[in-house]
Parts: sequence; structure tokens; C-alpha cells
Amino acid sequence: MITAARIARPFLAPLLAALACVPAAAQDGAPEIVVEAPRRVPVPAEGQRDSFTGAPVAVTTVQMQLLYGDLDLATEQGAASMMTRVERVAHDACKALDRLYPLNPDPDCVAKTLARAHPLAKAAIAAAQPRK
Repeated sequence: MITAARIARPFLAPLLAALACVPAAAQDGAPEIVVEAPRRVPVPAEGQRDSFTGAPVAVTTVQMQLLYGDLDLATEQGAASMMTRVERVAHDACKALDRLYPLNPDPDCVAKTLARAHPLAKAAIAAAQPRK
């Protein structure tokens, strides 16, 4: 479920905003991690330029909310479930970008997304561990 999309070029906003499908009321008070999948995409305007081709580019980011309030992160099973959810959400975010930009694939999207999300998940798990 995509809850927010942030992009570098405003003319793409309506396209990504259409993907926002989770009502805000369902999220109140629930622990969450926001998983971000970035994608560099060509745009027909001035701005950033690709270092190799010189073509104008923008960075588009799809953010997906991962709720984990139902997991007991203090247990091994809960922590494993959290990491599984992170991986699934990373794959989903990259698939959303692939649907939006089918001619601009990024084979490293999932790895990049997981590199950003794993520290957040590990911090949440560490915070849930009992103090000794």
C-alpha cells in the first residue's frame, strides 16, 4: 500500500498521487517505518543531468508505509516477521516504480531500498528488546 509519493518534478505528482490508497485514519498511533524506493527518470526539462549521457533527469521516490504494531519485536519470530515485511514492501515499492517507468528499469532498486530500510527496521527491533 502506497501512502505517499515524493518526486523532484511537480508535473509527475498527479500520476504518483493516484497511487495513494491508504486512509490516514487507519494509520493513527500505529508503529510504522516508511520504506523509500528511489528511481532516476528522464524528464523533458532543465535540471539535473545524467553524468554519462547528459540527459536531464529527476529522482522519483515512492514511499510505502510498513505497519508493525501487531508484531512483538522482542521475540525472534516477531523480528523475523518484521524483516520479511521490509523485504516485501521494498519489492512492492520497486514494482510500483517499474509500472510507472517501464522503459527506465533499475535492477538495483530492491537492494538500494533495502539498504535504506534495514537500519530503520533493526533500530525498531533493538528498541523493543528488553533492557538487561
